[in-house]
Amino acid sequence: MKSWFLQLAGALLVLLFALAVGGFVMVLRAQQTGSAAMMAAANIRAVSPADGAVDVPISGEIRADYISRPSQDPTIKFEPQVGVALGPGHWDGTTYIVPYSGLRDISLYHVELDQDDWTGKGEHKQIKVRWSFRTGALPTTTPTPATSATTTPTPVVSTTPAPSSPAPDLIWYGGQNGVIAGGQNGIDWNGQRVKSVRWVGTTQAPDGRRIYDGITPSTWIYDADGNRVGSVAGSGVWADDSSRFCGIARQTTSAPYSLITMPLDGSMHTVGTISMTPGTNQSPQVAACSVLSGRAIVVGESNGYVWNLSLVSLIDGSVIYKRSYPNPLTRLVASHDGRYVAEQLAGNASGTSTTIIRELPSGNIVSQLTGISVQGFSWDGSLVAGGVQGNSGLTGAEVIRWQDRQVLWNRCGCPSAYTVRVIAQPGGNRLAIGAQDQQGVGTLSIVDSNGTTIAVPVSNGPFLPLF
Repeated sequence: MKSWFLQLAGALLVLLFALAVGGFVMVLRAQQTGSAAMMAAANIRAVSPADGAVDVPISGEIRADYISRPSQDPTIKFEPQVGVALGPGHWDGTTYIVPYSGLRDISLYHVELDQDDWTGKGEHKQIKVRWSFRTGALPTTTPTPATSATTTPTPVVSTTPAPSSPAPDLIWYGGQNGVIAGGQNGIDWNGQRVKSVRWVGTTQAPDGRRIYDGITPSTWIYDADGNRVGSVAGSGVWADDSSRFCGIARQTTSAPYSLITMPLDGSMHTVGTISMTPGTNQSPQVAACSVLSGRAIVVGESNGYVWNLSLVSLIDGSVIYKRSYPNPLTRLVASHDGRYVAEQLAGNASGTSTTIIRELPSGNIVSQLTGISVQGFSWDGSLVAGGVQGNSGLTGAEVIRWQDRQVLWNRCGCPSAYTVRVIAQPGGNRLAIGAQDQQGVGTLSIVDSNGTTIAVPVSNGPFLPLF
C-alpha cells in the first residue's frame, strides 16, 4: 500500500510540473507583446525582411539571425497563405534561411516564426515571433541586345527567356460593343479593350483579373480569359488583394455572427465574433475587407439604415474602433484599406444631404461635403466619386478631392435619373465611374487626380459595369 501511495504521489508531481511548464509557455507568449521582445525571448538578433519593410521582392528568402543556434529548427508560416511556396529551411552559421516564392505584388504579408527549444528536459519555451512586410511592384525585364567583339557587330540576344509581364489590371462591363455577343469586356486603365469573354459573372475583383459569379449557387470564380479557377464558400465582398472574400456567417439563427474570410479554394476561416446591439433586428454587413492593411469594416444595418460601425483586425478579430449612430446613416462607404469612411446623413427639407469624411481609427472628422452621394474612394483615399443629388434622385456624377472640396470632374445627366458605380485603380490615382439612366444606357469614364478624363465607348444600348 505504501508503494502504491508513493507511485501516486510521484504521478501527481509530474502532472503538476507539466501544468506549470504549460502555464509558463502561455504566460511567456502573452507577455511578449512586441516583435523586438519576442525576438529577444527567442534568442534572435534580427529577421529579414524586417518588420515594416516595403518593396520586398515577391520571391526571396526569410532569414532569422540567431545569437546561437537553437536545439530545434523553427517553423515559418505566411498569412495570407494563398499562392505562397516555401522551400526547405537550412542553416548558414547561426542564420536560418527559408526560400519563398509566389507572393503577390503590392501586398501585405504577415510572417510567423515558431521556435520550440524544449529538449525534453527542464524549462519548456515555445515562442512565436510575428512580423509583417509589404511587397513591391512586380518588376519586368526585357532582353538587351549585346554586340560581339568582331568588326561586324552582330546582335546577340540572351537565350534565357524574360519573365512574362503580369496581366494588366482590368475594368469589366457588359455591353453591345464586344466581339462576343452578350459577352463581357475588359479594358485597361488607359481605356483600351484587352479582353472579351462570354458572360461569366457579376462582380470583378479589385484588380479585374478575376470575376465572381454571385448568381449561381456554386459561387464560381473565373479568370480574365473566362476559365473557371476557383470558388468561394458563400457570399461576401472581394478583399483588396483580389485573392479572397470577407463575409458574415452564423451557425444557427440564434447563434452569434462571425466575420469570416474565404479564399478561392472554397474554404472558410473564422476571424472573430461580431456583436450587434441587443434587442434590435440589425444585421452585420462587410463594408471593407483589406488584407493589405489587415483590417475590415463591419456595419450594423436595419431597414436600409446604418446604425453602427466596427473596425476589426483580420489578424486576431479584435475590435480596433467602434462607433454608434443614434441618428442612423442613409449610406456608409469605406476606402479599400478601411482608413476613411464617408458617412451620409439624412437629407434636409430640400432633399440635400451632408456627407462626413471620417478617418479611422482616430475617429476624427477630416472633411464635410454636400450634394454628393459617395459611391467610392480612390485607392489612396484622397478622392471620392459618386452621384450628384437632385430633387428627384441622382442627376449626374462627379469626382471631388475632399481635402479642399475641389470638384475635379462632373458629368450632368440632367434630368435623367442616374445609377452611379465606382471602382478605384489598385495602387493608382484613377477612378472608373459608370453612370446609367433608367434604361441602363450610360457612360464609362476614367478620371485621374488631376481631373483628366478618358471617355470609354461602351454602348448605345444598356451596359452593366461589373463593379
